[in-house]
Amino acid sequence: MTVLSDETLIERTHTGDYSAAGELVVRYTPVVLRYAERYCYLGLEREDLMQEGMIALLAAVRSYRADGGASFRTYASRCIANGLGHVAESHLRARNIPLALLAPLEEAGEVTAPSRDQPEERVISAESGAAARRLLTDYERGCLQLLLEGYRYADIAKKLGRTEKSVDGALTRARSKLRRALGEGE
Repeated sequence: MTVLSDETLIERTHTGDYSAAGELVVRYTPVVLRYAERYCYLGLEREDLMQEGMIALLAAVRSYRADGGASFRTYASRCIANGLGHVAESHLRARNIPLALLAPLEEAGEVTAPSRDQPEERVISAESGAAARRLLTDYERGCLQLLLEGYRYADIAKKLGRTEKSVDGALTRARSKLRRALGEGE
């Protein structure tokens, strides 16, 4: 039996041969598993990570171009690593905050969440909720609220009809103001 190269299987997949895509999935499952195991310590489930890794692998199969200068193995590995990295980043950003602790900033004075390391997360505490309303502009509060809900900068910008640079600036100003208000300096 002849073993076909990754690039040959990719070409066949692009022409509609789905068994070639299946062969690539079988061939790269150990790669996906290896990357997925790197993130299990964050509290993410291995099965969920494997699923996200497989989605990234299939995206790599669809988007790979042989004239791009990299082998498929290199390209797929990068796509898998990036896909799982985004999942881990999203998981860490959201911090799996229980829904009972999430509240609009306007109601933050009523929430008694434990203090966290980041000043923007401590805004949710009863003492600093009122200060946040006084210190931050409506736009800064809106950006901060969406960030705390787990949105990425690009999603916040889209939701608010602004640019990512504008969102970044608002969040930088908000963090700076909150650090000063919490006595942490710059």
